[in-house]
Amino acid sequence: MNDVAMINFHDFVMMSGDKLVTDSRRVAKHFGKQHAKVLRAIRNLGCSEKFRLANFGECLEINKLSKKPEPFYTMTKDGFMFLVMRFTGQKAAEIQEAFINAFNWMAEQLRNASMGLWQQKQALIAKETESKAKGTYGSRLMLSRKKEIPKFREEHARLDSLIQIPLMLA
Repeated sequence: MNDVAMINFHDFVMMSGDKLVTDSRRVAKHFGKQHAKVLRAIRNLGCSEKFRLANFGECLEINKLSKKPEPFYTMTKDGFMFLVMRFTGQKAAEIQEAFINAFNWMAEQLRNASMGLWQQKQALIAKETESKAKGTYGSRLMLSRKKEIPKFREEHARLDSLIQIPLMLA
C-alpha cells in the first residue's frame, strides 16, 4: 500500500485529442511488469475490433539509443480497465482503484474548466443536496455523508473566494 500511496496517479492521465488516456509503458512500470508482456496482453485481449479501435491506439516512439521504433499503446479509461482487470493481487487492486480515481479526477477538472464559476457552484449545490438525501437512508450512507461534508465546505469556500469581487481599499 505504501508504494501505491507514493505514486502521483494524476501524472498518468493525460489528454490526447479530446480523450483522457494513459499508456502501456506507464501501466507496465506501475504494475511491475515487462512492457513486452503488457503489449502482448493488449494484443491478446480478445475484445471486439470496435472496442479495440475505440479504446487502444498503437503508437511508435524512436528509441534514443538504438534509433529503432518501439511500439506502445495509448488507452482510454475503458481500455485500461479491460486490460488491468486481468491483473491480480493486492497491489494490482490498489493500483487499479487509484488509476480509476485519477481518470475521474482529470474528467472532473476538465468538466469544471468548461463551466463558469456560477455553474460550478450550482453543480456543487446539486451534488451536496444529493449527498444529504442519501445520508437519510441508512447508517452507512450517513457515515459517508459525514466524510463528504468537509470536502463540500472546502469546495464552497474555494468557489466563493473566486466568485467574490475583491474590494479595492484605498
